[in-house]
Amino acid sequence: MDKRLTPDPPIIFPASRRVETEKHHFDAAAERAFAHYGLPLSDDPLRPHPTFSPSPARIPSSLSVEDKLVNALSILQSAAATAYESADQLDGAKRKLAMGTVHLIELAQSWVDSVIDETSAMGTAG
Repeated sequence: MDKRLTPDPPIIFPASRRVETEKHHFDAAAERAFAHYGLPLSDDPLRPHPTFSPSPARIPSSLSVEDKLVNALSILQSAAATAYESADQLDGAKRKLAMGTVHLIELAQSWVDSVIDETSAMGTAG
């Protein structure tokens, strides 16, 4: 007797579960970015944590211009990695929007890179 095995059909998750999974991946990427810079996570996403303020007063004046630019570049690299991670979890128009954000971050990185190169060249020429 020839008995054929038929595989089970693929499991299709409801849209709500896909959205939940996407949110989990986005939250995990955000947590990694915050942890990388030692920033606290706020309980209320609409209100930043009181200890985190992007004001210029928090930037040490003792840092050289080159060091400040290198730190800015590092922040841009983290932002690009976060945007890439988010884009990988999206499709269609949302993915294009996230990849557009990555492109803008990379443009900013190239500007900061060029200023770092000029600053380094001035430091070695003098």
